Amino acid sequence: MGSLPAELLIEILSYFLNDKADIHIRSPTALLTSNSLLSDIAMKILYTELYFKNSAQITLFLTTYRNGKVPPYAPRFADFDFVGTDSSRLFWDIHELFTRCFTSPELNVERDAHGRPCLELLRICANTHAFDYDHERIYDALSLVNSKRFIWDGPNPPHHFSIAIVPPAVQPLFRALSTYTNLIYLKLTYLSMTFVNHGKLPIIPSLQTFHFGQVVFLEPADVSSFVLHPSMNKLQEVKLVDAYKGSIWGARIRRSDIEAATTASGPLGSPNATGVAQRSLPVPCSPTNQDIIRRIVVCKATTERIIGGDRAEGDEELV
Repeated sequence: MGSLPAELLIEILSYFLNDKADIHIRSPTALLTSNSLLSDIAMKILYTELYFKNSAQITLFLTTYRNGKVPPYAPRFADFDFVGTDSSRLFWDIHELFTRCFTSPELNVERDAHGRPCLELLRICANTHAFDYDHERIYDALSLVNSKRFIWDGPNPPHHFSIAIVPPAVQPLFRALSTYTNLIYLKLTYLSMTFVNHGKLPIIPSLQTFHFGQVVFLEPADVSSFVLHPSMNKLQEVKLVDAYKGSIWGARIRRSDIEAATTASGPLGSPNATGVAQRSLPVPCSPTNQDIIRRIVVCKATTERIIGGDRAEGDEELV
């Protein structure tokens, strides 16, 4: 074991401890008690790469670290994989986790200018519900940290399209994301922009890559405003995958739709107090704007229904 490179050993143990692997034939407890070197490495992985798949696990963690007790290692990754389980209290739990466990000055963690813990990755795989009355808890919870990468996937099987991020949850999410000054990668899937005020995609000056997938009722003009916003000059790619102007029975958004929309929206002023883009007066569609759209925006189709709707051949680019 001593001859194994440290990086390789960490990769092997990370896979072993990853609860998304076949945990039924692997015992983390056996690993933690077999060897002091393995135990030290495994403990660091478990605490720096937090992975929760239900509220009960978060509650157990909170029970362990209460009354000022600090975890031995600061988190770098936080993954909330609530597939097939109740997610109604997820953001209450996340708020409690970040507030009670990661705000202590004794925790050796990188912090931003506002004192928030900095993460490498914050990932959520869960549904929200339209009739919840606490969607603001999404903002309250997620704005407690500052992540370099953020992913929210819908817990959908392949070729299944259902909304995970419902309209009332979108604006609290966008407001939280607009506070992430370190964010370079953003992926959001399975969401509906119905009743969301147009022109209000989150303005995140540090962002380099934005993957926006399986989204309905998205306005091409809002994408154009987002891409051409003067604060978004670090943006390298916006990938729209199965993005629809209306419902999934209507037309997918193509890059030409966004190019055409630059006549109705364009470079904007500073974001408003909520940190999201506000639509400005129409500006001419200049060659420079066209070049930016063509260089940055990619529209693709992946999920296909058996019959009807906007048909696409395979994983093709929509221009």
